[in-house]
Amino acid sequence: MKKITILITICFVIGYVLPSLGQGNFNTSLHKTRNGKPTWYDSEKGGFETLTSVPIEELGCVECHDANDANGDPYPATGYSPDCVDCHATNSTWAVTQNDCLGCHSREAAIINKGIPDVHRDASTPFVCKDCHKKEELHGDDGVEYSSMFDTGAIETDCQQSGCHESVASNSAHNQHLSNIHCTSCHASTNLTCYNCHFESQVEDHLKRAYSQLTDFIILVNRTKDGKVHPATFQSLSYQGNTWIAMGPSVAHSITKDNARTCSDCHANFGGNIPAIDDYNNGGGMKFATWNESDSTLSYLHGVVPLPIDYRYSFKMDFITYNGDPGDPVAPSNNWSYVKDEADGFQLLYATPLTKYQMAKLGMDTLAVSVEKQINSIPDGYKLEQNYPNPFNPSTTIRYSIPESGDVEIVIYDALGKEIQTLITGYHDTGVYEVNFDATGLTSGIYFYQINAVSFVETRKLVLMK
Repeated sequence: MKKITILITICFVIGYVLPSLGQGNFNTSLHKTRNGKPTWYDSEKGGFETLTSVPIEELGCVECHDANDANGDPYPATGYSPDCVDCHATNSTWAVTQNDCLGCHSREAAIINKGIPDVHRDASTPFVCKDCHKKEELHGDDGVEYSSMFDTGAIETDCQQSGCHESVASNSAHNQHLSNIHCTSCHASTNLTCYNCHFESQVEDHLKRAYSQLTDFIILVNRTKDGKVHPATFQSLSYQGNTWIAMGPSVAHSITKDNARTCSDCHANFGGNIPAIDDYNNGGGMKFATWNESDSTLSYLHGVVPLPIDYRYSFKMDFITYNGDPGDPVAPSNNWSYVKDEADGFQLLYATPLTKYQMAKLGMDTLAVSVEKQINSIPDGYKLEQNYPNPFNPSTTIRYSIPESGDVEIVIYDALGKEIQTLITGYHDTGVYEVNFDATGLTSGIYFYQINAVSFVETRKLVLMK
């Protein structure tokens, strides 16, 4: 009897206790909370809901899951809630397969299905997702409930992490760029976007319908997480005549070792032939995508696409809509038609555009930037926006709007009201501005930032979490 009791105890430990030891704080993990999609969509955060007025709970997005769980069993028709079995087969090993990951991470699955090479996947011993993304970040071990995977601390996996590229070869490119340009800006061969989501299909039938997947481009922004130039991608949407662009930092797993970009791939003033920069320098903005009505095809910019400081005016694309029934099966189709070439909303999160200085370094004409931005983006009133990301470590971005010319000052204070740093001081023309606050050297805690502009004063709180 004693042996049977011991055996039952061992089985309990192996089957239930040991798996739970690796779960960390799963309830606060992004795999459980699914906070990423509401962060980008909800109106309270300035998302596409401002134009659709359709709550995300009615879209089926947060409840999205693969057809079957990790055991291969179909999910119930109702009552789904994210759980361990989404990824872990409930056998003795609780193994996670690559297909379990790609069943949800469709962007990476699309890169693989298109046959785009990656030095890690193509290694003699191919890498899979969990070789780089450890369970500590997947299970939410730090207990912090993040708004998005782009929040500082949400994903620690990076090129120069422990056990990976802790040091890199010394050469002219690395020595010049490594401190302010992320590795993937040169070593990712492409990014990917699903161009022009037909949102009526999502609202009415929970179908993800886009015109096509686009590759062979890299948009360059400044990532707020570390202040480095970093690849970005976007999602473009149309719904009942309303149009939207949501853009943020992103790395498609398309890493190349020996065929990284060289000077002429990014610098028009170093002999490069870069269509995006040529388009911008010729005036009228940067047209990323053009719809050809005669044959229902799309042409778009290839190669490096630097996001200019006046992107809200200058970064343009044609928006289209699906002419068929929103409930039609999702399949390649030319049954689309032109809507307009302007976005009613442009959402740039966790990144900022290139500065005038950076644009000039690439050979972009910055002389007309200030004039055209002022004409097209005069704000309705003074505004000091909440910094993002928040909490942050070590840097965050503060956006503010100035409706009339005058002196502006933004100051950082600690929790006791002691002045820490003056971020901005000086004369401003009307416009929308962004400033980066780097808290390297400061301790974790609550800080405040205050704007003084003509007759406007406002203070907001920010949280540094190291």
